[in-house]
Amino acid sequence: MNKKIAAIEGAKNGIYINLKVSANQRETRIGKIDPWRNALEVSVGSAPVSGKANAELLRLFEDIFPEAKGEIFIVKGQKSSLKRIFIPVSVRLANDRLGLDR
Repeated sequence: MNKKIAAIEGAKNGIYINLKVSANQRETRIGKIDPWRNALEVSVGSAPVSGKANAELLRLFEDIFPEAKGEIFIVKGQKSSLKRIFIPVSVRLANDRLGLDR
């Protein structure tokens, strides 16, 4: 399997993405794949207080995948910087929109 896209796992009704989230950053953005953690690096501007960083993270992915708005969930790591999210889209669409097939 290509290391660049190993952080994304296809599921029956969508995909799971492993994330390494850095809160309290200057900008909210998608970074590169961390091959050691097998996770997509993501920066969010909000502080990890009262769920603000998690909410901003979900908004970021809803902007990238508007067809999945309201259906993107953090399934693991609510209070951790290492998270796993579910998005009801195909692996191909995720790779394309996240720029991981290049």
